[in-house]
Amino acid sequence: MKRYAGLLAAALLLAGCASFPEREPTSRPDDDVPSGSTEADDLETGTQEGGGIDTAAYTPPASEPESLQKDYPRGVAEVSGPAVISLHGQARQSAAGGDHASAIALLERALRIEPRNAFVWTALAEQHLAADHYDQAENTAARANGFARGNPYLEARNWRVIADSRRGSGDQSGAAVAHERAEQARMRQGGGG
Repeated sequence: MKRYAGLLAAALLLAGCASFPEREPTSRPDDDVPSGSTEADDLETGTQEGGGIDTAAYTPPASEPESLQKDYPRGVAEVSGPAVISLHGQARQSAAGGDHASAIALLERALRIEPRNAFVWTALAEQHLAADHYDQAENTAARANGFARGNPYLEARNWRVIADSRRGSGDQSGAAVAHERAEQARMRQGGGG
């Protein structure tokens, strides 16, 4: 029995000394990359999880062809829970009936549920614009762009709200700048459409 215990101990000791192939570092989704830092920055500085990365062997990825670019969501139903979808739908019905105050209140309720939902922020900005609340519309659209995370569909809508808000408040040059930003976002939607 002692002999088997000794063999078992030796086998465990050898297994502990065995070398295993080093794991390839896994890439993190964009959502986990801290603001102002990119995975390429982490690789260049060797600060990615696990450290000790051989930066000489690193080759930056080629830019993705247009057909492989991120497919951004285009509607609130793609990113929201059922309560927010319901409130957003009710707000659209109120707005269609000309009741912008009710639509704004419903969208604000939706934001209390999902405060980082860029689609709801954009809809709220559009309702402020429809109600001629130009300053609120511009500020809300700018905030929506902060949550849009590069989504060109939302950014184009938000920049159009900003352009129309500036035009409504008499800032023609600011409106022209915002209109140009809306066009730039529209062009990033893939094929300019």
